[in-house]
Amino acid sequence: MRMSPPSPAGEPSPAAHCTEGAERENERLFLHAMLDSSPDLIYFKDSKSRFLRINRALATYFGLNDPAEALGKTDFDFHPPEKARGMFQDECRIMETKTPMVDKIERETPVGGKLFWMLTSKAPLCDEQGRVVGTFGISRDITLLKDTEDALWLERNLLRSVIDNVPDFIFAKDTAARYILSNLAHTHFLLRNSPEELLGKSALDVFPPEIAASYHRDDLAVLESHAPILNKVELSQRPNGGESWLSITKVPLFNYRGAVTGVVSVARDITLQKQAQEALEQTNLELRGSREDLMRTLGELRALQLELVEAEKMKLVGRLAAGVAHEVKNPLAIIEMGLEYLTRQSFDDPNITVILQEIGHAVTRADSVVRELLDFSAPKKMNMAPADVNRLLHHALVLVRGEFNAFKIAVHEELAPDLPLVRLDAMKIEQVFVNVFSNAAQAMEQGGGHLTVKTSTRQVMGVGDNFSHSDGFPLGARLVTIQVLDTGPGVPEGMSAKVFEPFFTTKPTGKGSGLGLTVTKTIIDLHGGTIEIANRPEGGACVTIVLNANAD
Repeated sequence: MRMSPPSPAGEPSPAAHCTEGAERENERLFLHAMLDSSPDLIYFKDSKSRFLRINRALATYFGLNDPAEALGKTDFDFHPPEKARGMFQDECRIMETKTPMVDKIERETPVGGKLFWMLTSKAPLCDEQGRVVGTFGISRDITLLKDTEDALWLERNLLRSVIDNVPDFIFAKDTAARYILSNLAHTHFLLRNSPEELLGKSALDVFPPEIAASYHRDDLAVLESHAPILNKVELSQRPNGGESWLSITKVPLFNYRGAVTGVVSVARDITLQKQAQEALEQTNLELRGSREDLMRTLGELRALQLELVEAEKMKLVGRLAAGVAHEVKNPLAIIEMGLEYLTRQSFDDPNITVILQEIGHAVTRADSVVRELLDFSAPKKMNMAPADVNRLLHHALVLVRGEFNAFKIAVHEELAPDLPLVRLDAMKIEQVFVNVFSNAAQAMEQGGGHLTVKTSTRQVMGVGDNFSHSDGFPLGARLVTIQVLDTGPGVPEGMSAKVFEPFFTTKPTGKGSGLGLTVTKTIIDLHGGTIEIANRPEGGACVTIVLNANAD
């Protein structure tokens, strides 16, 4: 092995200079890629708030053909004076205090255009000595989210207006039977000044013990059985000692997943009806001689009373059910439903479709990228132990079975039965296999593909050994080879040398971070093995992994 001559004390070696230069070049490439592809508005300014650089999205926003046209200009060249003055003051304050401005919501109304909203963050731009030399910032169009937020507010305000103006008592409780909603009629019935005074309390905190226990049992019964309690008539005692007859209906409250999250109740004060009923019964006793006529009249009155009560209650419950469905839904669920609806619509502006897709897939994409970044930057501690490669392959195939089934991919295993045990970190190698299988599955997502997994073993014999992966392994080493062959489109021409580079991916945006194969190669390198990806003559790609069974 050729060794570089030692560098003078205190000076970095030429290799260090090369590494630093490569890292800076990578950073430059990453910055260019971000600026060119980001739909957000990104800019860099000097200490006079003059543009040093803007991305293409901001150039389009300014009506420029080339981002370079903004060089040396300020916001006063593109915005009304009052708007530009506010931006300038923000940037002066940031440079003076070295304090970023994060997530400022700004209202934008271009001349002749419709209102839209931007979410803006700005920060000081510092040189290598930490001196503030300018500012940089990013703005995102959040008009759709703002419109959704306004619609939700209007919906909630409408529902609250309906609930608070209904004379019946409307209230809701959570899974612990604690109040989470109370309309004004119910609040005043319990001698409270505002609904907030009831929030977090249960019937045990409001009513006398005996009545409270009955109400609490009913609440828990609805929560446990998921069955409603309809028109239950009870004598209720108010906090001041007064008594009222109530007709109570309690129904379980379901979220969008079908899980019970609480109880919704509608109670009507039927004291007058109850008193009328008791008076009628007394009259019936007194006029026993006219029993037949009295009973017929009483029956008609009861039927009419029940019809009126039922008609009013059904009408109220119907309105309540429609409103509460919106009131208690998780805001995320409402946004998802809104997105699902919007994605089925046609828009003249193609950017709207892109924004909807980004919002819908942001969480999933972020989670995937974070996990891969953690793998990429995790400490390289290895838990080495002898392991059966065939068993790890089989288990990895089981983990990816869902993708194979979704894309209708047939899997064939040709595993050599005489493989020696290999000393390795089983969890990391299993992660390698899962990454390789998942990449192959996604390459065959059109469906109907075939995946073949092969294992074999051989010994490095030295000169004349025609095994392409013998290089780097010592003579006499027993090698275990794993091959994964797919029938996908293969690696694009000229890209084979880049597939293991960080953040390189041929997948569409949102379907890969470009770190999966990088992590895979890192793990194989840590095991002293090799990995290659090559196109097959008959079509598809072949991933070949070689591990040294003799390695310590």
